[in-house]
Amino acid sequence: MGAESIAEFFGAYKGELAGLAAAACWALTSLIFSRVPAPAGAITLFKNSVSCGFLLLTLLLLSGESGALGFVYEADLETWLYLGGSALSGLVLGDTCYFRSLQILGPRRTLVVTTLVPPIGALCGWLLLSETLSWLAWAGIGLTAGGVIWVIREKSDQDESQGHFPGSTAAGVRFGLLACAGQALAAALAKGPMRDGLGALEATFLRMILAVLIGSLAAAAAGKLPVWAARLRARETWLPLIPASFFGTYLGVWLCMYAYEHTKIGVATTMHSTSPIFIIPLAFFALRQRTSARAILGAAIAVAGIFLLFQSEN
Repeated sequence: MGAESIAEFFGAYKGELAGLAAAACWALTSLIFSRVPAPAGAITLFKNSVSCGFLLLTLLLLSGESGALGFVYEADLETWLYLGGSALSGLVLGDTCYFRSLQILGPRRTLVVTTLVPPIGALCGWLLLSETLSWLAWAGIGLTAGGVIWVIREKSDQDESQGHFPGSTAAGVRFGLLACAGQALAAALAKGPMRDGLGALEATFLRMILAVLIGSLAAAAAGKLPVWAARLRARETWLPLIPASFFGTYLGVWLCMYAYEHTKIGVATTMHSTSPIFIIPLAFFALRQRTSARAILGAAIAVAGIFLLFQSEN
C-alpha cells in the first residue's frame, strides 16, 4: 500500500480510526481510574477540570492568538443547550456512574456492561438525528460486541476491584447501565452542533466548560465540594489522575467527538467499545500477563466486526 493509498484510507475512515484511538486511550486509563482512592464524583470533577485546561492550551497553541476563543461567544442558545445536555448526561452523570461501576466491579466486569453502548447509541442516533444503519453495519456491531464480551467474560483469579468504595454487584451493574445510557445520549446530543459546523475540538471545549460548571454547582449544593477538595489534594489521588485525565478525558474525549463528527453514532460508539481488546497487549507488555487463546479469538471476532463496519461505510 503506497503513501497515497494510506492517506486515502485515513481520509475515508477518519471517524472510525478516531473511535479506535479513543478506545485505546480509555483502555490505558481505566486501570488507573479504578485504583484512585477518591469518590466517583470527585474523580469526575477533577478530570474534567484538568482536561478543560489542556483543551484551552491546545486551542491557544493551534491558533496562536486569543481570537481562538471567539466561538465561545458566537455559539447560539441551541448550541449551548445541546452541548449542556451532552455534558450533563455524558461527562458528569455518565462518567460518575462509570467510575462508580469501576470501583465496585473492576474494569473487566464494568466493560461487559458498557458493550451495550453501541446499540443504545444507534437508537439515539436514529431517534434524535435520523441516522440509519445498514444490515452490514448492524452485523458489524453485533460481531464487535460479541468479541468484546467473549474477551472480558474470561474468568480471572484476581479480583480487579480495589475495595476503596465497595458495593453490591447489582449496584455496580446498575451504575454501568446508567453510564451506557448517559454516554449514548451524550453522543447524539453533541453531534447536533457539529453537524451545523462546530468543530470537534471547539465542541469538546464547550462541553468540558459546561461539565465543570455543572459538576461544581452540584457538588457545592450537596455540600461535598470541601470534602472532595481535601481528598483530591492527597498525592496518591491527584498524581495518577493527571496522566489519566490527559489521555482518558482530554485526548480520549476529543477523539471521541471527532469520531461523532465524521461517522454515525452507532459506528462511533462501537469503535469506543473495543477498549478491552486494547487491554490484551497492554496486559502482556506492561503487566507481563499471559494472553489466552480465548482472548485472541475474541479479539479476532471483534476485528472482523470492525472490518464489517468499515465496509458498511463505503
